[in-house]
Amino acid sequence: MEAERVELASIQMALGNVEFILKAREHKKLLMVIALWIIWTKQNIIREEGRRRSAQDLARCVELYAHENLEQSKTPVVRQNCRRSRWTKPPVDILKLNCDASFHSDSGSGSWGALIRDSDGDSVLPGRGRMDHVFSPFHAELIACLQGTQMAVNLCIGRLQVESDAQVVKAINSDVYDMSVVGHLVDEIKSLVFSNFISFECVHAGRDCNRAAHELAALGHLRNEGEEVITNSIPDAVPVIVANDLIANE
Repeated sequence: MEAERVELASIQMALGNVEFILKAREHKKLLMVIALWIIWTKQNIIREEGRRRSAQDLARCVELYAHENLEQSKTPVVRQNCRRSRWTKPPVDILKLNCDASFHSDSGSGSWGALIRDSDGDSVLPGRGRMDHVFSPFHAELIACLQGTQMAVNLCIGRLQVESDAQVVKAINSDVYDMSVVGHLVDEIKSLVFSNFISFECVHAGRDCNRAAHELAALGHLRNEGEEVITNSIPDAVPVIVANDLIANE
């Protein structure tokens, strides 16, 4: 791709870049389009959040999306509204996001927790944080879902299952809440979904499915607002819950 990069850099007009890309072979065309899209997305993250990704990470993202697009050129967004009573492993090549939130009406605050796990049931990325100026449990649950979905986007995940609160599932899978007071959050989640995932499934999870995310949300309340903890390091209580989920799958 170095020759293509040099050629694109030498072209002065945007129209010339488009024409050059469209004339390329299908695989090179796909790589260039994905690379430009990812660079644009990451530049927005740098501008808004001050976080920079390495060139190696960007290259891995390009390869991942190109491979998945070539394998499955058109996979519709999958939307289901069923309820799962216990945590189950996602299929191979799909990651699962569990998210949960707490709400404290006396202080108008809350906290969120999210855990991404792979098809072996192992933890990929946990996150947690505190929220102030929250006005309802639904508001808190939507923020938790948004935070977890953004975690998945930053990992360059192509296929994602989400297990969350029933009202959140309804909001994502319909237009019922699009014009509500929390409509901007619903719209932001939907935009992330349509812009970043090849396939996406959102289902209602019972309490037993979300024990790990619930524990992370409880720990998130100990943080200050804006001090989100998104790291590969897992709090002590969570691995026990993850292990028990795996035992239940056997």
